[in-house]
Amino acid sequence: MSAISVPPPKCLQKPLVVPHRHMFGPGPSNVPPRILEAGANPVIGHMHPEIFEIMSDIKSGIQYMFQTQNKVTLAVSGTGHTAMECAIFNTVEPGDSVLAAVNGIWGERAADMAERIGARVNTIVAPPGGCLTIEDIEKALSKHRPVLLFLAHGESSTGVLHPLDGIGKLCHKYNCLFLVDCVASIGGAPVYMDQQGPDVFGFSRCSVWD
Repeated sequence: MSAISVPPPKCLQKPLVVPHRHMFGPGPSNVPPRILEAGANPVIGHMHPEIFEIMSDIKSGIQYMFQTQNKVTLAVSGTGHTAMECAIFNTVEPGDSVLAAVNGIWGERAADMAERIGARVNTIVAPPGGCLTIEDIEKALSKHRPVLLFLAHGESSTGVLHPLDGIGKLCHKYNCLFLVDCVASIGGAPVYMDQQGPDVFGFSRCSVWD
């Protein structure tokens, strides 16, 4: 059998041109020039001493962003759902009761993740484009006695920014962990982990644990 020569594609023989677009959705979003410039820095290995200093600086930035002094602040490398899965899989055991506040697709997705590891999942559903009241949440916590309550702070599928004040304190009253997904709100709306009381704040690839 004679070898078949596959010539290099002509499309890869010319410079890559990516047009500039203004993106105003929850993601992807435009990257500031200084971040693009940082990405052009040399690559170093994950065990070089300089990388630990860089990771420490990143940790400090995340703590500032979440307004927390919590030392368990992690930058998790992975795909878009990694931090959410990490948070759920490390706080829930098979058979545990989990309550997912559903005010859009992200509450549904969190419920699905918890079900996949064998949790007993219940949901509390907000009206379309609406929020849950403190009374709604307390009633569900009292009824289901979950070990974890999930809530999307910024629900990108409905555009709702759900209030957080008072929910953390309520969860602790019922001995329940409070997990907040703020992937679509962090940086655009203030969050105060130490004051508002979530046990886990997560967004995209970063998490803070209390």
